[in-house]
Amino acid sequence: MYLVTAKEMRDLDRYTIVQTGLPGVVLMENAGKAVADEVMRRFPEPKTAVVLAGAGNNGGDGWVAARHLLFRGWNVHLWLAGDEEKLTPDARVFYEVCKRVAPVERYQPEKRERLWQHLQQAEVIVDALLGTGAKGGLRPLMAELVSLINQQERAYVVAVDLPTGVDADTGRVDGEAVQADLTVTFAFPKWGHYLRPGADCSGEVKVADIGLAPVPDVNLEPSARINLPDEWKQHLRSPSPWAHKGTHGHVWIIGGSQGMLGAVTMAGQAAYRTGAGLVTLTVPRSEHPALAAKATQEIIWSWPGEGVFSRTSYQWLDQRKSRYSAVAIGPGLGRFAGEEEWLGELMKKIEVPLVLDADALNILADHPALVEKRPPHLPTVLTPHPGEMARLIGCTVKEVETSRREAATELARQTGMTVVLKGRYTILAFPDGKQRLNVTGSPALAKAGSGDLLTGMIASFLARNIPVKDAVCMAVYLHGKAGELAAKFLPQSVVVSDILSAMETALHQTVSTIVPAYPTHFPGN
Repeated sequence: MYLVTAKEMRDLDRYTIVQTGLPGVVLMENAGKAVADEVMRRFPEPKTAVVLAGAGNNGGDGWVAARHLLFRGWNVHLWLAGDEEKLTPDARVFYEVCKRVAPVERYQPEKRERLWQHLQQAEVIVDALLGTGAKGGLRPLMAELVSLINQQERAYVVAVDLPTGVDADTGRVDGEAVQADLTVTFAFPKWGHYLRPGADCSGEVKVADIGLAPVPDVNLEPSARINLPDEWKQHLRSPSPWAHKGTHGHVWIIGGSQGMLGAVTMAGQAAYRTGAGLVTLTVPRSEHPALAAKATQEIIWSWPGEGVFSRTSYQWLDQRKSRYSAVAIGPGLGRFAGEEEWLGELMKKIEVPLVLDADALNILADHPALVEKRPPHLPTVLTPHPGEMARLIGCTVKEVETSRREAATELARQTGMTVVLKGRYTILAFPDGKQRLNVTGSPALAKAGSGDLLTGMIASFLARNIPVKDAVCMAVYLHGKAGELAAKFLPQSVVVSDILSAMETALHQTVSTIVPAYPTHFPGN
Protein backbone atom coordinates (compact mmCIF):
# COMPACT_ATOMS: atom_id res chain seq x y z
CA MET A 1 0.00 0.00 0.00
CA TYR A 2 1.35 3.40 -0.99
CA LEU A 3 1.89 6.19 1.53
CA VAL A 4 1.41 9.49 -0.26
CA THR A 5 2.03 13.21 -0.09
CA ALA A 6 -0.73 15.68 -0.97
CA LYS A 7 0.82 16.26 -4.41
CA GLU A 8 1.14 12.55 -5.15
CA MET A 9 -2.52 12.10 -4.23
CA ARG A 10 -3.58 14.97 -6.51
CA ASP A 11 -1.56 13.51 -9.38
CA LEU A 12 -3.21 10.11 -8.98
CA ASP A 13 -6.67 11.72 -8.79
CA ARG A 14 -5.92 13.75 -11.91
CA TYR A 15 -4.66 10.72 -13.82
CA THR A 16 -7.87 8.80 -13.09
CA ILE A 17 -10.06 11.72 -14.14
CA VAL A 18 -8.13 12.84 -17.24
CA GLN A 19 -6.79 9.58 -18.64
CA THR A 20 -9.70 7.27 -17.92
CA GLY A 21 -12.51 9.81 -18.30
CA LEU A 22 -14.01 8.96 -14.91
CA PRO A 23 -15.71 12.15 -13.66
CA GLY A 24 -14.45 13.67 -10.43
CA VAL A 25 -17.96 13.61 -9.00
CA VAL A 26 -17.84 9.78 -9.12
CA LEU A 27 -14.70 9.74 -6.98
CA MET A 28 -16.34 12.28 -4.65
CA GLU A 29 -19.46 10.16 -4.37
CA ASN A 30 -17.37 7.10 -3.52
CA ALA A 31 -15.39 9.03 -0.92
CA GLY A 32 -18.39 10.55 0.83
CA LYS A 33 -20.26 7.25 0.85
CA ALA A 34 -17.23 5.58 2.44
CA VAL A 35 -17.33 8.16 5.25
CA ALA A 36 -21.05 7.57 5.82
CA ASP A 37 -20.55 3.80 5.76
CA GLU A 38 -17.86 3.98 8.45
CA VAL A 39 -20.09 6.19 10.59
CA MET A 40 -23.05 3.83 10.25
CA ARG A 41 -20.85 0.82 10.92
CA ARG A 42 -20.12 2.32 14.34
CA PHE A 43 -23.64 3.67 14.90
CA PRO A 44 -26.12 1.21 13.32
CA GLU A 45 -29.12 3.15 14.59
CA PRO A 46 -29.78 6.71 13.30
CA LYS A 47 -28.37 9.49 15.48
CA THR A 48 -27.89 13.23 15.33
CA ALA A 49 -24.88 14.48 13.36
CA VAL A 50 -23.30 17.79 12.48
CA VAL A 51 -21.49 18.04 9.14
CA LEU A 52 -19.10 20.99 8.81
CA ALA A 53 -18.04 21.37 5.19
CA GLY A 54 -15.66 23.76 3.50
CA ALA A 55 -15.94 25.13 -0.02
CA GLY A 56 -13.38 22.75 -1.52
CA ASN A 57 -13.53 19.13 -2.58
CA ASN A 58 -13.12 17.94 1.00
CA GLY A 59 -16.38 19.74 1.70
CA GLY A 60 -17.89 17.95 -1.30
CA ASP A 61 -17.04 14.62 0.35
CA GLY A 62 -18.84 15.92 3.42
CA TRP A 63 -22.00 16.81 1.48
CA VAL A 64 -22.09 13.29 0.05
CA ALA A 65 -21.68 11.77 3.51
CA ALA A 66 -24.44 14.03 4.84
CA ARG A 67 -26.84 12.94 2.08
CA HIS A 68 -26.28 9.25 2.81
CA LEU A 69 -26.85 9.81 6.52
CA LEU A 70 -30.02 11.81 5.84
CA PHE A 71 -31.38 9.08 3.56
CA ARG A 72 -30.74 6.53 6.34
CA GLY A 73 -32.92 8.46 8.77
CA TRP A 74 -30.26 10.50 10.57
CA ASN A 75 -30.94 13.98 11.89
CA VAL A 76 -28.16 15.99 10.22
CA HIS A 77 -27.30 19.65 10.79
CA LEU A 78 -25.49 21.01 7.72
CA TRP A 79 -23.03 23.88 7.97
CA LEU A 80 -21.07 25.56 5.18
CA ALA A 81 -17.77 27.15 6.20
CA GLY A 82 -16.97 29.63 3.46
CA ASP A 83 -18.65 31.43 0.61
CA GLU A 84 -21.16 29.63 -1.56
CA GLU A 85 -19.74 31.23 -4.71
CA LYS A 86 -16.33 29.71 -3.95
CA LEU A 87 -17.55 26.11 -4.02
CA THR A 88 -15.56 23.92 -6.43
CA PRO A 89 -17.63 22.59 -9.35
CA ASP A 90 -17.77 19.02 -8.03
CA ALA A 91 -18.57 20.11 -4.48
CA ARG A 92 -21.34 22.37 -5.78
CA VAL A 93 -23.13 19.38 -7.32
CA PHE A 94 -23.59 17.68 -3.96
CA TYR A 95 -24.11 20.94 -2.07
CA GLU A 96 -27.14 21.65 -4.28
CA VAL A 97 -28.48 18.15 -3.64
CA CYS A 98 -28.19 18.63 0.11
CA LYS A 99 -29.96 22.01 -0.06
CA ARG A 100 -32.95 20.27 -1.60
CA VAL A 101 -33.31 17.75 1.22
CA ALA A 102 -32.22 19.70 4.32
CA PRO A 103 -31.44 23.27 5.37
CA VAL A 104 -27.81 24.38 5.07
CA GLU A 105 -26.53 27.18 7.30
CA ARG A 106 -23.49 29.27 6.41
CA TYR A 107 -21.28 29.79 9.41
CA GLN A 108 -20.53 33.33 10.54
CA PRO A 109 -19.23 34.46 13.96
CA GLU A 110 -22.66 35.74 14.97
CA LYS A 111 -24.00 32.17 14.59
CA ARG A 112 -21.51 30.76 17.04
CA GLU A 113 -24.09 30.01 19.72
CA ARG A 114 -26.41 28.23 17.29
CA LEU A 115 -23.60 26.03 15.99
CA TRP A 116 -22.49 25.34 19.55
CA GLN A 117 -26.01 24.10 20.40
CA HIS A 118 -25.90 21.75 17.42
CA LEU A 119 -22.47 20.44 18.42
CA GLN A 120 -23.69 19.84 21.96
CA GLN A 121 -26.68 17.85 20.68
CA ALA A 122 -24.74 15.71 18.22
CA GLU A 123 -23.56 12.14 18.69
CA VAL A 124 -21.34 12.45 15.58
CA ILE A 125 -19.45 15.42 14.12
CA VAL A 126 -18.04 15.18 10.58
CA ASP A 127 -15.03 17.42 9.88
CA ALA A 128 -15.02 18.08 6.12
CA LEU A 129 -13.50 21.55 6.34
CA LEU A 130 -10.13 21.41 4.57
CA GLY A 131 -8.60 17.97 4.00
CA THR A 132 -5.14 17.47 2.51
CA GLY A 133 -4.80 20.73 0.62
CA ALA A 134 -4.28 22.99 3.63
CA LYS A 135 -0.84 24.48 4.35
CA GLY A 136 0.28 26.69 7.23
CA GLY A 137 -1.90 28.18 9.94
CA LEU A 138 -5.66 28.25 9.79
CA ARG A 139 -7.57 31.40 8.92
CA PRO A 140 -9.54 32.86 11.85
CA LEU A 141 -12.89 31.41 10.76
CA MET A 142 -11.50 27.88 10.39
CA ALA A 143 -9.53 28.18 13.61
CA GLU A 144 -12.74 29.13 15.44
CA LEU A 145 -14.59 26.11 14.04
CA VAL A 146 -11.75 23.76 15.00
CA SER A 147 -11.77 25.17 18.50
CA LEU A 148 -15.53 24.63 18.82
CA ILE A 149 -15.25 21.02 17.66
CA ASN A 150 -12.51 20.33 20.21
CA GLN A 151 -14.34 22.04 23.08
CA GLN A 152 -17.38 19.78 22.90
CA GLU A 153 -16.97 16.57 24.88
CA ARG A 154 -19.89 14.41 23.80
CA ALA A 155 -19.66 13.62 20.10
CA TYR A 156 -17.64 11.09 18.14
CA VAL A 157 -15.53 13.13 15.70
CA VAL A 158 -14.91 11.84 12.18
CA ALA A 159 -12.33 13.60 9.97
CA VAL A 160 -12.70 13.39 6.21
CA ASP A 161 -9.33 12.44 4.68
CA LEU A 162 -7.30 14.40 7.26
CA PRO A 163 -8.16 16.34 10.43
CA THR A 164 -8.42 20.05 9.70
CA GLY A 165 -5.24 21.82 10.78
CA VAL A 166 -2.88 18.89 10.10
CA ASP A 167 -0.30 19.20 7.32
CA ALA A 168 -0.73 16.20 5.00
CA ASP A 169 3.00 15.85 4.29
CA THR A 170 4.62 16.58 7.65
CA GLY A 171 1.96 16.03 10.30
CA ARG A 172 2.68 19.51 11.62
CA VAL A 173 0.02 21.60 13.33
CA ASP A 174 0.33 25.37 13.32
CA GLY A 175 -2.01 26.40 16.11
CA GLU A 176 -4.85 23.92 16.66
CA ALA A 177 -6.15 20.90 14.74
CA VAL A 178 -9.30 18.83 15.00
CA GLN A 179 -8.91 15.96 17.48
CA ALA A 180 -10.59 13.15 15.59
CA ASP A 181 -11.69 9.78 16.90
CA LEU A 182 -11.71 8.39 13.36
CA THR A 183 -10.17 9.55 10.11
CA VAL A 184 -11.50 8.09 6.87
CA THR A 185 -8.90 8.66 4.19
CA PHE A 186 -9.13 7.79 0.52
CA ALA A 187 -7.15 5.38 -1.67
CA PHE A 188 -3.95 5.61 0.38
CA PRO A 189 -2.89 6.91 3.80
CA LYS A 190 -1.01 10.21 4.00
CA TRP A 191 2.22 10.96 5.83
CA GLY A 192 0.36 13.32 8.16
CA HIS A 193 -1.54 10.39 9.65
CA TYR A 194 1.67 8.90 11.04
CA LEU A 195 3.92 11.88 11.84
CA ARG A 196 3.38 13.75 15.08
CA PRO A 197 1.48 15.75 16.08
CA GLY A 198 -0.82 14.82 13.18
CA ALA A 199 -0.73 11.20 14.27
CA ASP A 200 -2.12 12.22 17.66
CA CYS A 201 -4.99 14.06 15.97
CA SER A 202 -6.03 11.35 13.50
CA GLY A 203 -7.40 8.72 15.87
CA GLU A 204 -8.20 5.44 14.12
CA VAL A 205 -7.29 5.68 10.43
CA LYS A 206 -9.41 3.79 7.90
CA VAL A 207 -8.39 3.69 4.23
CA ALA A 208 -11.30 3.56 1.78
CA ASP A 209 -11.10 2.47 -1.85
CA ILE A 210 -12.72 5.14 -4.04
CA GLY A 211 -12.00 3.62 -7.45
CA LEU A 212 -8.73 5.22 -8.52
CA ALA A 213 -7.06 3.74 -11.58
CA PRO A 214 -3.96 1.57 -10.94
CA VAL A 215 -0.70 3.50 -10.82
CA PRO A 216 0.26 3.54 -14.52
CA ASP A 217 4.06 3.91 -14.48
CA VAL A 218 7.09 4.83 -12.39
CA ASN A 219 6.63 8.53 -13.14
CA LEU A 220 3.47 8.62 -11.04
CA GLU A 221 4.46 5.98 -8.50
CA PRO A 222 4.65 7.40 -4.95
CA SER A 223 8.04 7.13 -3.28
CA ALA A 224 6.78 5.53 -0.05
CA ARG A 225 4.81 2.49 1.03
CA ILE A 226 3.42 1.06 4.24
CA ASN A 227 5.62 -1.87 5.27
CA LEU A 228 3.39 -4.92 4.76
CA PRO A 229 4.30 -8.64 4.51
CA ASP A 230 2.89 -9.12 1.01
CA GLU A 231 6.00 -7.44 -0.40
CA TRP A 232 8.56 -9.73 1.26
CA LYS A 233 7.02 -12.72 3.00
CA GLN A 234 8.09 -15.06 0.19
CA HIS A 235 11.51 -15.00 1.88
CA LEU A 236 9.97 -16.70 4.93
CA ARG A 237 8.95 -19.92 3.19
CA SER A 238 9.69 -23.15 5.01
CA PRO A 239 13.35 -24.11 4.58
CA SER A 240 14.39 -26.95 2.35
CA PRO A 241 14.41 -30.34 4.11
CA TRP A 242 18.05 -30.56 3.01
CA ALA A 243 18.99 -27.33 4.81
CA HIS A 244 21.75 -27.27 7.42
CA LYS A 245 23.34 -24.60 9.59
CA GLY A 246 25.73 -23.59 6.82
CA THR A 247 22.88 -22.73 4.46
CA HIS A 248 21.18 -20.33 6.89
CA GLY A 249 23.98 -17.82 7.16
CA HIS A 250 26.61 -16.96 9.74
CA VAL A 251 26.03 -13.73 11.68
CA TRP A 252 28.95 -11.94 13.36
CA ILE A 253 28.17 -9.41 16.11
CA ILE A 254 30.93 -7.15 17.47
CA GLY A 255 30.45 -5.21 20.71
CA GLY A 256 29.97 -6.04 24.37
CA SER A 257 32.32 -3.81 26.34
CA GLN A 258 32.58 -4.19 30.12
CA GLY A 259 29.16 -4.03 31.76
CA MET A 260 27.27 -4.25 28.45
CA LEU A 261 27.57 -7.90 27.49
CA GLY A 262 23.79 -8.25 27.54
CA ALA A 263 23.57 -6.22 24.33
CA VAL A 264 25.60 -8.63 22.17
CA THR A 265 23.92 -11.61 23.83
CA MET A 266 20.44 -10.34 23.02
CA ALA A 267 21.43 -9.49 19.44
CA GLY A 268 22.81 -12.99 19.02
CA GLN A 269 19.71 -14.65 20.43
CA ALA A 270 17.49 -12.60 18.11
CA ALA A 271 19.62 -13.65 15.13
CA TYR A 272 19.10 -17.30 16.04
CA ARG A 273 15.38 -16.81 16.67
CA THR A 274 14.92 -15.41 13.16
CA GLY A 275 16.73 -18.17 11.34
CA ALA A 276 20.50 -17.68 11.41
CA GLY A 277 22.39 -20.96 11.28
CA LEU A 278 25.46 -19.74 13.17
CA VAL A 279 26.20 -16.70 15.34
CA THR A 280 29.60 -15.50 16.50
CA LEU A 281 30.00 -12.86 19.22
CA THR A 282 33.22 -10.83 19.43
CA VAL A 283 33.99 -8.97 22.66
CA PRO A 284 37.13 -7.61 24.36
CA ARG A 285 39.27 -10.46 25.71
CA SER A 286 38.74 -9.38 29.31
CA GLU A 287 34.99 -10.03 28.88
CA HIS A 288 35.34 -13.52 27.42
CA PRO A 289 34.86 -15.45 30.72
CA ALA A 290 31.75 -13.49 31.67
CA LEU A 291 30.23 -13.92 28.20
CA ALA A 292 31.06 -17.62 28.15
CA ALA A 293 28.94 -18.01 31.26
CA LYS A 294 25.96 -16.37 29.47
CA ALA A 295 26.20 -17.64 25.90
CA THR A 296 25.28 -21.28 25.42
CA GLN A 297 24.66 -21.39 21.65
CA GLU A 298 26.80 -18.61 20.22
CA ILE A 299 30.46 -18.96 19.24
CA ILE A 300 32.74 -16.54 21.10
CA TRP A 301 35.77 -14.98 19.40
CA SER A 302 37.42 -12.44 21.69
CA TRP A 303 39.80 -9.71 20.52
CA PRO A 304 42.53 -7.92 22.49
CA GLY A 305 41.23 -5.37 24.99
CA GLU A 306 40.63 -4.68 28.66
CA GLY A 307 37.05 -3.58 29.20
CA VAL A 308 36.97 -2.14 25.67
CA PHE A 309 38.65 -3.12 22.41
CA SER A 310 42.27 -2.15 21.90
CA ARG A 311 42.80 0.30 19.07
CA THR A 312 44.57 -2.26 16.84
CA SER A 313 42.34 -5.25 17.59
CA TYR A 314 40.73 -4.87 14.16
CA GLN A 315 43.85 -6.54 12.77
CA TRP A 316 42.40 -9.88 13.91
CA LEU A 317 39.68 -9.47 11.30
CA ASP A 318 41.71 -11.10 8.53
CA GLN A 319 41.92 -14.39 10.41
CA ARG A 320 38.26 -15.32 9.92
CA LYS A 321 36.44 -12.67 7.90
CA SER A 322 35.60 -15.06 5.07
CA ARG A 323 33.46 -17.17 7.41
CA TYR A 324 30.68 -14.63 7.89
CA SER A 325 27.73 -13.71 5.70
CA ALA A 326 26.58 -10.59 7.62
CA VAL A 327 28.11 -8.44 10.37
CA ALA A 328 26.66 -6.14 13.03
CA ILE A 329 28.83 -3.68 14.95
CA GLY A 330 27.67 -1.66 17.93
CA PRO A 331 25.59 -3.48 20.57
CA GLY A 332 27.28 -2.65 23.88
CA LEU A 333 30.39 -1.45 22.02
CA GLY A 334 31.33 1.52 24.19
CA ARG A 335 33.76 4.31 23.27
CA PHE A 336 37.54 3.97 23.36
CA ALA A 337 40.82 5.47 22.24
CA GLY A 338 41.52 4.81 18.57
CA GLU A 339 37.87 4.10 17.78
CA GLU A 340 37.95 6.09 14.51
CA GLU A 341 40.73 3.98 12.97
CA TRP A 342 39.22 0.79 14.44
CA LEU A 343 35.75 1.32 12.95
CA GLY A 344 37.09 2.70 9.68
CA GLU A 345 39.22 -0.37 9.04
CA LEU A 346 36.31 -2.69 9.77
CA MET A 347 33.98 -0.75 7.48
CA LYS A 348 36.58 -0.91 4.72
CA LYS A 349 37.55 -4.58 5.06
CA ILE A 350 34.24 -6.28 5.84
CA GLU A 351 33.02 -7.54 2.47
CA VAL A 352 29.51 -8.65 3.42
CA PRO A 353 26.36 -6.71 4.48
CA LEU A 354 27.00 -4.59 7.56
CA VAL A 355 24.68 -3.22 10.27
CA LEU A 356 25.86 -0.28 12.40
CA ASP A 357 24.04 0.37 15.67
CA ALA A 358 24.46 2.07 19.06
CA ASP A 359 28.00 3.33 19.70
CA ALA A 360 29.08 2.46 16.16
CA LEU A 361 26.65 5.20 15.10
CA ASN A 362 28.02 7.59 17.71
CA ILE A 363 31.56 7.01 16.43
CA LEU A 364 30.30 7.63 12.91
CA ALA A 365 28.61 10.84 14.06
CA ASP A 366 31.88 12.14 15.52
CA HIS A 367 33.85 11.06 12.46
CA PRO A 368 31.50 11.44 9.46
CA ALA A 369 34.31 10.91 6.95
CA LEU A 370 34.21 7.22 7.90
CA VAL A 371 31.28 6.84 5.52
CA GLU A 372 33.77 7.06 2.66
CA LYS A 373 35.61 3.99 3.99
CA ARG A 374 32.67 1.74 3.18
CA PRO A 375 32.66 0.41 -0.43
CA PRO A 376 29.43 1.78 -1.95
CA HIS A 377 28.43 -1.52 -3.58
CA LEU A 378 28.24 -3.31 -0.22
CA PRO A 379 24.92 -3.07 1.69
CA THR A 380 25.15 -1.05 4.90
CA VAL A 381 22.32 -0.41 7.36
CA LEU A 382 22.23 2.35 9.97
CA THR A 383 19.72 1.89 12.82
CA PRO A 384 19.55 5.15 14.81
CA HIS A 385 17.00 6.14 17.42
CA PRO A 386 16.13 9.87 17.35
CA GLY A 387 19.02 10.82 19.67
CA GLU A 388 21.57 9.01 17.50
CA MET A 389 20.01 10.48 14.37
CA ALA A 390 20.35 13.97 15.83
CA ARG A 391 24.06 13.38 16.38
CA LEU A 392 24.49 11.91 12.89
CA ILE A 393 22.98 14.90 11.11
CA GLY A 394 24.00 17.61 13.58
CA CYS A 395 20.71 18.87 14.96
CA THR A 396 18.46 18.50 18.00
CA VAL A 397 16.21 15.56 18.80
CA LYS A 398 13.21 17.90 18.49
CA GLU A 399 14.27 18.83 14.96
CA VAL A 400 14.57 15.14 14.06
CA GLU A 401 11.13 14.38 15.45
CA THR A 402 9.51 17.23 13.53
CA SER A 403 11.16 16.16 10.26
CA ARG A 404 11.47 12.38 10.53
CA ARG A 405 10.79 11.60 6.89
CA GLU A 406 13.12 14.29 5.59
CA ALA A 407 15.90 13.41 8.06
CA ALA A 408 15.91 9.70 7.23
CA THR A 409 15.66 10.27 3.48
CA GLU A 410 18.48 12.82 3.42
CA LEU A 411 20.84 10.66 5.50
CA ALA A 412 20.23 7.70 3.19
CA ARG A 413 20.90 9.87 0.16
CA GLN A 414 24.08 11.40 1.58
CA THR A 415 25.61 8.14 2.79
CA GLY A 416 24.33 5.69 0.20
CA MET A 417 23.24 3.51 3.13
CA THR A 418 19.87 2.18 4.30
CA VAL A 419 18.54 4.12 7.29
CA VAL A 420 16.19 2.69 9.92
CA LEU A 421 14.96 5.65 11.98
CA LYS A 422 13.38 3.96 14.98
CA GLY A 423 10.27 5.23 16.73
CA ARG A 424 6.54 4.63 17.09
CA TYR A 425 6.31 4.52 13.32
CA THR A 426 9.78 3.47 12.24
CA ILE A 427 10.83 4.99 8.91
CA LEU A 428 13.02 3.01 6.55
CA ALA A 429 14.81 5.13 3.94
CA PHE A 430 16.83 3.71 1.06
CA PRO A 431 19.57 5.20 -1.10
CA ASP A 432 17.29 5.18 -4.15
CA GLY A 433 14.98 7.73 -2.49
CA LYS A 434 12.24 5.24 -1.58
CA GLN A 435 10.79 4.91 1.92
CA ARG A 436 8.77 2.45 3.94
CA LEU A 437 6.81 3.26 7.08
CA ASN A 438 6.29 0.53 9.65
CA VAL A 439 3.02 0.41 11.59
CA THR A 440 3.62 -2.57 13.88
CA GLY A 441 4.91 -1.95 17.39
CA SER A 442 4.01 -1.34 20.99
CA PRO A 443 5.20 0.73 23.97
CA ALA A 444 6.57 -2.61 25.17
CA LEU A 445 9.51 -2.00 22.82
CA ALA A 446 10.55 1.09 24.80
CA LYS A 447 13.03 -0.93 26.84
CA ALA A 448 16.82 -1.13 26.88
CA GLY A 449 17.84 -4.07 24.71
CA SER A 450 14.93 -3.84 22.28
CA GLY A 451 17.15 -2.18 19.68
CA ASP A 452 19.77 -4.91 20.10
CA LEU A 453 17.14 -7.49 19.17
CA LEU A 454 16.34 -5.54 16.00
CA THR A 455 20.03 -5.36 15.07
CA GLY A 456 20.36 -9.13 15.39
CA MET A 457 17.23 -9.69 13.32
CA ILE A 458 18.40 -7.45 10.47
CA ALA A 459 21.78 -9.18 10.42
CA SER A 460 20.09 -12.58 10.46
CA PHE A 461 18.02 -11.86 7.36
CA LEU A 462 20.96 -10.26 5.55
CA ALA A 463 23.05 -13.34 6.33
CA ARG A 464 20.58 -15.45 4.35
CA ASN A 465 21.21 -13.41 1.20
CA ILE A 466 17.83 -11.67 1.38
CA PRO A 467 17.99 -8.33 -0.51
CA VAL A 468 18.73 -5.50 1.89
CA LYS A 469 15.43 -3.69 1.31
CA ASP A 470 13.38 -6.82 2.05
CA ALA A 471 15.63 -7.90 4.95
CA VAL A 472 15.23 -4.58 6.73
CA CYS A 473 11.47 -4.44 6.13
CA MET A 474 11.07 -7.99 7.44
CA ALA A 475 13.07 -7.37 10.58
CA VAL A 476 11.37 -4.10 11.50
CA TYR A 477 7.87 -5.49 10.91
CA LEU A 478 8.47 -8.70 12.87
CA HIS A 479 10.23 -6.83 15.68
CA GLY A 480 7.17 -4.62 16.05
CA LYS A 481 4.83 -7.59 15.84
CA ALA A 482 6.75 -9.40 18.58
CA GLY A 483 6.45 -6.29 20.73
CA GLU A 484 2.68 -6.31 20.25
CA LEU A 485 2.42 -10.00 21.14
CA ALA A 486 4.64 -9.62 24.21
CA ALA A 487 2.39 -6.92 25.65
CA LYS A 488 -0.44 -9.25 26.66
CA PHE A 489 -1.48 -7.17 29.66
CA LEU A 490 0.69 -4.16 30.51
CA PRO A 491 3.34 -2.98 28.02
CA GLN A 492 5.43 -1.51 30.83
CA SER A 493 5.80 -4.93 32.46
CA VAL A 494 7.42 -6.52 29.39
CA VAL A 495 11.10 -7.45 29.53
CA VAL A 496 13.28 -8.09 26.51
CA SER A 497 13.13 -11.86 26.94
CA ASP A 498 9.34 -11.63 26.48
CA ILE A 499 9.87 -9.93 23.10
CA LEU A 500 12.42 -12.56 22.15
CA SER A 501 10.00 -15.35 23.08
CA ALA A 502 7.23 -13.75 21.01
CA MET A 503 9.30 -13.79 17.81
CA GLU A 504 8.30 -17.36 16.96
CA THR A 505 4.60 -16.48 17.12
CA ALA A 506 5.18 -13.30 15.11
CA LEU A 507 6.91 -15.34 12.41
CA HIS A 508 4.21 -18.00 12.47
CA GLN A 509 1.37 -15.49 12.11
CA THR A 510 3.16 -13.77 9.24
CA VAL A 511 3.97 -16.89 7.23
CA SER A 512 0.78 -18.83 7.96
CA THR A 513 -0.72 -17.95 4.55
CA ILE A 514 2.39 -18.90 2.55
CA VAL A 515 2.28 -22.11 0.54
CA PRO A 516 5.35 -24.15 1.55
CA ALA A 517 8.07 -24.28 -1.08
CA TYR A 518 8.99 -27.81 0.02
CA PRO A 519 6.92 -30.72 1.38
CA THR A 520 6.68 -30.74 5.15
CA HIS A 521 5.57 -34.37 5.50
CA PHE A 522 7.42 -37.49 4.48
CA PRO A 523 6.44 -41.16 4.77
CA GLY A 524 7.51 -42.46 8.13
CA ASN A 525 7.39 -39.11 9.91
